[in-house]
Amino acid sequence: MPEMRSPASSDLHGRIVHLLTKARRDAKLRQVDLAGRLSWQQAYVSRYETGERLLGVDEYVAVALAIGVDPVMLLKQALEIAVGKRVDERPTE
Repeated sequence: MPEMRSPASSDLHGRIVHLLTKARRDAKLRQVDLAGRLSWQQAYVSRYETGERLLGVDEYVAVALAIGVDPVMLLKQALEIAVGKRVDERPTE
């Protein structure tokens, strides 16, 4: 059965993947290098970067850390792009 996604989650996921891919390239890592750090096959990295596969939260954190970026800050950046303004670091009540 194909995965069902809402347009909002798809947009956010796309921004996250874009930022992860940019961070990987900025770190001068090839897909195969990142895959090796994660003990994954290179094709798995390619599939999530092209949108063929969704990353789970645990996979997202593992990828970010393997690249050398803070997963929380990268998510914050993706959310700021989504809302078009700075996201506070502490939730408001």
